[in-house]
Amino acid sequence: MHFNVANRKVHHWASFIVAVPLLVMIVSGLFLQMKKQWTYVQPPEQRGTGKAPVIGLDAILASVQTVSEQGVRGWEDVNRLDVRPGKGVVKVWLNNGYEVQVDLGTGRVLQTAYRRSDFIESIHDGSFFAGDWTKLGLFLPAGLVMLLLWCSGMWMVWVPFIAKRRRKDKRMLGKAAAVVLLASGLSSTAVAQAPRLTVDPIVGHWETATDGADATVVADARKWKTEPATTPFPVAAIRGIQSFTDGVLRVQFKLVGGESDQAAGIAFGISPANEYYYARYNTKDGNVALWQFVNGDRKRILDGAEHVQLPLGAWHELKVEVRGAKVTASVNDKLRLEHTLPAPVTGRVGFWTKRDSITAFRGFSAR
Repeated sequence: MHFNVANRKVHHWASFIVAVPLLVMIVSGLFLQMKKQWTYVQPPEQRGTGKAPVIGLDAILASVQTVSEQGVRGWEDVNRLDVRPGKGVVKVWLNNGYEVQVDLGTGRVLQTAYRRSDFIESIHDGSFFAGDWTKLGLFLPAGLVMLLLWCSGMWMVWVPFIAKRRRKDKRMLGKAAAVVLLASGLSSTAVAQAPRLTVDPIVGHWETATDGADATVVADARKWKTEPATTPFPVAAIRGIQSFTDGVLRVQFKLVGGESDQAAGIAFGISPANEYYYARYNTKDGNVALWQFVNGDRKRILDGAEHVQLPLGAWHELKVEVRGAKVTASVNDKLRLEHTLPAPVTGRVGFWTKRDSITAFRGFSAR
């Protein structure tokens, strides 16, 4: 299985498995984040007199015992002391959850209030439910899974970013190379020469041409009308790619003309019997669609839901991504469809159009 596919599956199932403990951790964490500002979670901190403690532990306990409603008999009722010399106050946390704040200078009780932050912290780390069993056995692994989700999520963001950056760098490198050639006094013909794009015609009339500095392949219906054919769907295989099973196919296409329809597509899984799948755009429907050509005829698999009329005479991008049996197709990164085939496909790849269409292709890549 491809690493990116496995990464998406891990991200999906891991988030599903730890959804409940992560929800508890997130909600309780939001409460704790506001504990200094929200008195419901933690009582506000009072300020005493002076900055150096004057009273001792016995005087602190005696002051707490003056709060009769707390029923403090001795140190056994005290959970801990939180001494704040800078504020001149000591917070006495009782076992019943209440907090008594005592002035370190005078021994006066400044405030008595219920403290919920410790309770919320026990929920946050999972110890509230079953002690260390849930803290270390459920919430700690959930935290580790959260780290895994962060890593896998960053990977899913990083990979498309890097791919886009590399394509941009490649285009910039090509432009820089052209400038260097011009500066070196080479002829404009040499500068304009593009990598050769060659195909093996299977059905229809296909020819190579140039569009500015780009090499193109053109399916020309006007030159095919007099030729016999068993199918009205021209297809040509890219030379040099004998077996494509997994990856991304890209090509730019220009709809030049056609009597009743203008169409362009990428064929993949081309078998020796010239049966294949193809994703295409045409102006009649104005959408991207997935078809299969088998037993001498085509079969519609799925139509894209979006419809946009693309202008003739302009270049557009068609992309087909094959990951196992899953196929994703898009035009200009807008018109899009996804479908899972009955089984993974393998075979040659190429270009597809219709008998009455005049269509040009350039900039093909398979990765």
